[in-house]
Amino acid sequence: MKPEQLLTDETFLAWYFRTDDVSVDKWNRSMAENPSLKASVDEAVSLLQFMQNEEERLVNEQQIEQATARLMSRVQDWEETKPVTRSLSRVFVRWAWPVAASVLMAFGLVWYLNKAEADNIYVASEHMMELKLADGSLVKLNKGAELKVENLNQHATGNREVWLKGEAFFDVSHLPNHRGFVVHSGEVDVAVLGTRFNVRQAASSTSVALESGKVELSLANNHAQKLVMKPGDLVEYSTASGGLVKSEINVQTYAAWQSGKVVFENATLAEIQKTLEGRFGLKVQVEPGSELGEFNGAFPSDDPAVLINALEKAYPGQVVRVEGGIQVRKSINN
Repeated sequence: MKPEQLLTDETFLAWYFRTDDVSVDKWNRSMAENPSLKASVDEAVSLLQFMQNEEERLVNEQQIEQATARLMSRVQDWEETKPVTRSLSRVFVRWAWPVAASVLMAFGLVWYLNKAEADNIYVASEHMMELKLADGSLVKLNKGAELKVENLNQHATGNREVWLKGEAFFDVSHLPNHRGFVVHSGEVDVAVLGTRFNVRQAASSTSVALESGKVELSLANNHAQKLVMKPGDLVEYSTASGGLVKSEINVQTYAAWQSGKVVFENATLAEIQKTLEGRFGLKVQVEPGSELGEFNGAFPSDDPAVLINALEKAYPGQVVRVEGGIQVRKSINN
């Protein structure tokens, strides 16, 4: 069982706060019978302890109030069905904001990671994840992404380095000693000092979109070939081309997944196909000679059916839903 799953388990929280004897006995017995569970329990306990002592907030007051209300509602429902030794609601009032923020935020668990460990791996398996790294940098991992971090202690020397699989948005802090920050993503290395950018890594491609600041790209097997990006640039690498290709985009639109959206602005058929295949893992069959007009709209990033419905309505007879994706046909007027 993963630490983030434990933090959403009401019996585990009751064990941690010692508010329910049944839950306390259950978890003590489970750890005794399953020693491998103890590592996840220890990490979940560390997170709870850290959040209780952490004064800075990465969520606004409205989010905290909403999360607290939802949590208290669940606690009250639970109290009506579970025997407790003392009221859970009284205990949770004290810890409302850190627990509510970590359990109920819409985009997944907020992990405050101001740790000194040199090597850590973080996986956003089922939800987006927000990280605050030891150097003060902020990272949002898209669902399914994995990040390994190394040498991030503020007092260390040499480059700060992370290895990314999947997609993430970085807001890199600038340190007084000017230490660089390097993102290794597939065959591409992204070197920065302090900036905001999006990295998307897939099986055979990597793309980097720069929102602010300045970054330098190089290939892992050829550091002599470097490319400097300016805000608004998108640089794409594919194993097929073996090189870096630069274009200009709206980075906020490109990185709209952070707010749970996929946004299209005058998108071409090629861009629609790339989104459906790259983000949703769908197959797009394009009949030779097919063309679609520019496509616009904002759609949920976790429900491709909404996007497909819109495409079918926008291009009736041309976009047809098939098993595992869509088929794009030539216009009957062609």
